[in-house]
Amino acid sequence: MTDHCIFCNPKDDALIYRNDDGIVIVDDPVRPGHVLVGSRSHHESLHDISPDDAAALMRLANHVAKSVVILTGAIKVYVAAIGDKDKHFHVHLLPKMKDDPNLGPYIFGANGWASALPLSTESGLDGNFNDALRKAISH
Repeated sequence: MTDHCIFCNPKDDALIYRNDDGIVIVDDPVRPGHVLVGSRSHHESLHDISPDDAAALMRLANHVAKSVVILTGAIKVYVAAIGDKDKHFHVHLLPKMKDDPNLGPYIFGANGWASALPLSTESGLDGNFNDALRKAISH
């Protein structure tokens, strides 16, 4: 836990809900229904939290997403884990309304975020990554 963490020490007006699975807060929402669901333990990334904490976070996110759909009339809820600003693992839940543009092209399209990424990684596994991943997760 850190004193300045918005999940470990949320402001009263930001706190929506907290239970044994995690915490739900608002922080600079881009629209009504945009909430953050944080893990119950203070760790920076998905690979840092335990499988139990990951399952708990997704259970809470699923529960909250159902309420967001009902309350906003959204057709679905986007889920994004970014973590560039707040170093406590969390996911953003963002309602997609019927007439909203699809988010995918803004991430994976020709001019989207992915277009700014280098084609190779520092690992040297670029050509063999899929085989290496299959081997790594099957052990």
